[in-house]
Amino acid sequence: MQIQDPHSYASPEQGTINHIDFCLSVDFAARTIQVAAHYHLDRQITGSFFLDTRSVEIERIHTDGIDVAWEQDRSDPILGERLHLQGLDRVADFTIELTTAADATALQWLTAEQTAGGQHPFLYSQCQALHARSIFPCQDTPSVRFTYTAEVEVPVPLVALMAAAAVARSSEGQVNRYRFEMAQPIPSYLFALAAGDIAFRELGPRCGIYAEPEVLEAAAWEFGENEAKLREAEEILGPYVWDRYDLLIMPPSFPYGGMENPRLTFLSPVFIVGDRSMTDIVTHELAHAWTGNLVTNATWEDFWLNEGWTTYAEGRITEVLEGRATHQLLAAVGRSRMLEAMRNFGVHSEKTCLKYSQQGIDPDLVISSIPYQKGCSFLVQLEQSVGREAFDDFIQVYISTHRFQSLTTEAFVAFLERELPKAAERADINEWLFAPGFPEDAPVISSSLVDDVEARVTAYESGALPAKDQVSSWTADQAFLFLRRLPERIPVEDCGYLESLFEFTDSRNWTLLSAFYPLCIRSGYHDVLPGVERLVGTVGRNLILERIFRSMVEAEWARGLARPMFERYRERRHPITVARIEDILAKARL
Repeated sequence: MQIQDPHSYASPEQGTINHIDFCLSVDFAARTIQVAAHYHLDRQITGSFFLDTRSVEIERIHTDGIDVAWEQDRSDPILGERLHLQGLDRVADFTIELTTAADATALQWLTAEQTAGGQHPFLYSQCQALHARSIFPCQDTPSVRFTYTAEVEVPVPLVALMAAAAVARSSEGQVNRYRFEMAQPIPSYLFALAAGDIAFRELGPRCGIYAEPEVLEAAAWEFGENEAKLREAEEILGPYVWDRYDLLIMPPSFPYGGMENPRLTFLSPVFIVGDRSMTDIVTHELAHAWTGNLVTNATWEDFWLNEGWTTYAEGRITEVLEGRATHQLLAAVGRSRMLEAMRNFGVHSEKTCLKYSQQGIDPDLVISSIPYQKGCSFLVQLEQSVGREAFDDFIQVYISTHRFQSLTTEAFVAFLERELPKAAERADINEWLFAPGFPEDAPVISSSLVDDVEARVTAYESGALPAKDQVSSWTADQAFLFLRRLPERIPVEDCGYLESLFEFTDSRNWTLLSAFYPLCIRSGYHDVLPGVERLVGTVGRNLILERIFRSMVEAEWARGLARPMFERYRERRHPITVARIEDILAKARL
């Protein structure tokens, strides 16, 4: 059955892209990429063929040396422009030559001063959700997969990386040339490119890490356990099919915690904290190799199939490696984030459903923790209804049946009803998937680590501040959960006490500070303003910045400071981040 994606102009019934051969030349001075892309289709096309684009400058389209007639005949602020190839006569391959726009939404160009080394510029892509179309025309929907090769030129001495196998490298004059091959078919949102002053360190037989040289040693230690995580993931999810699992530590402006590009996860540097306390992000991105990259949501309306499954798999891996108490603690943290997102949207909003119409909605502006945590809780309930052994058998069948395929929510339900009917019968599928809010009968989270936090919260509500010896053994996640469970506003003097208790003044754990600073802003603790400014100037992760700016626009004393603070750092932030913060400020009429 053909899937019509509301976020794509493409009509897969016309035919689909099977393979693309790219030639990419990166121009840092112009902030553009010159692209020649040779497309191979799954069938011969006669008549019209539609592709998604956004602000690309198309120079020529041809097949066998003969020009193809084309026009960009539709335009939409979310979808971009529809590229209409016209008058095709049994065409199965064609070439498009183009130049990307200097403000292509998939690309961020960093000056040397914005990098750790300060000597060379840096480029990276972020194609999820609808941004691959700003690099090359494509059927920019997760329901279409293709393989590719790429020849990439970057200026000496920069290194080029892609989420693909590096098969060759050469230099000529002031140009470094790289060749990459992606043998496994991917959807367009997993296309990934980076270039900069990048070094490499091996972490294990299949795992390594890339980073700027100044960051590499700390990063290699922080994520030195990746090979063990990979082995455990295979025990639960089946064989790893992507050959290698490497990380690239991104510049601070990267808008997400991580991006699961196959073979090469892009990772924010906020997780390098020196004690491996934040490496659950790698567990999550690694799990995406199966749930997301191998079995993929068909549209962004089905996003929970990627993130709910991956959050569930992350928890299972964590339970083996770190124990059930830690797994449940992380689940509690995740659930607190989900409930916050539901409050922000409104608990009865359709945006709290796992599946709802996103016609006319930019998926970047509605991404939240809801598909992660509500989706995971749904899967945990299915597991508990039939037992782990039966559910593990279902996982193996689910992944092996749908490998390199894309599913709608409805197709998943049909598969569940066929393969695991008892679980389907015992769960209120409509409430979980298609109704707003969070079901009252959701699985209960239970952990001694959570209980300790709850005891301190209860004591605080009775007037007793936590003592140093009561929290000295806490993990960062326990401290985060404690701060999130406190009342929305607390006395200013309590803010100062907690700042000293947890030694926040000198902390660079930005994730933990993103729980503390909003509490202080809402409470009127002005002394944190320098720390807030430091965070906003340093961190590019959306999740963190959104918490800061939401709290600022809600607090009368900080409201007038929000727009000026954002403008001071706008140029350092990714276009996706800029759009998210602008949305918050615009709704606050700032």
